[in-house]
Amino acid sequence: MKVADMMTENPSTIEPNDTIGQADEIMNQEDIRQLPVVEGTELVGIITDRDIRSFLSGRLFGTPEEREKAMNTKVATVMTSKPVSLSPDDELRDALELLIEEKVGGIPVVDEEERLVGIITYVDMLRHFLERWQGE
Repeated sequence: MKVADMMTENPSTIEPNDTIGQADEIMNQEDIRQLPVVEGTELVGIITDRDIRSFLSGRLFGTPEEREKAMNTKVATVMTSKPVSLSPDDELRDALELLIEEKVGGIPVVDEEERLVGIITYVDMLRHFLERWQGE
């Protein structure tokens, strides 16, 4: 089975100059834990709920101005640049090994030109295995 068979196509994204507050809002609204960061269609990074929590820890207890400044920080400041990625043609087993090895919740999927085409998450994997077990 290939990554393309299980990935979420056209995932929600954010841009490097968007704010932490915008990223947090998208993640909360869509109940997701990671957002690929793109410039146009090119993957340039990834930001996770963990990145945001880590960045905001301690800052949210300051003055209202400090909280606002923290939420207005650019995604580029907090994101992981050049994240690991997969190809749609990679084997699912390789994706699972990479998720475990890198200790991440999701991996962006890119084409030959590094354009974002999807994301595969540990939840996608668990859902797949659950469906297989239920089908037995």
